Amino acid sequence: MLDQHHDVGRAARNGDTREARYHRLMPGGGYVEIEVEQVSTGESARPRGRLIVERRAESGRRLGHQPPVVAEVMHDDIDALIAELFQLAHDNAALARSLMQWQSARAHAD
Repeated sequence: MLDQHHDVGRAARNGDTREARYHRLMPGGGYVEIEVEQVSTGESARPRGRLIVERRAESGRRLGHQPPVVAEVMHDDIDALIAELFQLAHDNAALARSLMQWQSARAHAD
């Protein structure tokens, strides 16, 4: 069983419900979170997981800010989906690389 912090569900952008399935604090502030939501794929729904990295230590600075999504996975098996994202969520070096890639992609989009 994962060392999990369950959070209340939140409304996703499309109105579906997403749930924080894992949450850990980062050294120096901020947090890492795995969110899971059901995504409609025609007649059925598949789980989609997102790995979010909130770098801002002060909660007041988070207002109106969407934290970076550094990984996104769709899978038929929710346990496999969480296990894949969990590996990245516990590797601070891999998280740092993912954040640098996210920042680079964002800079090139502007």
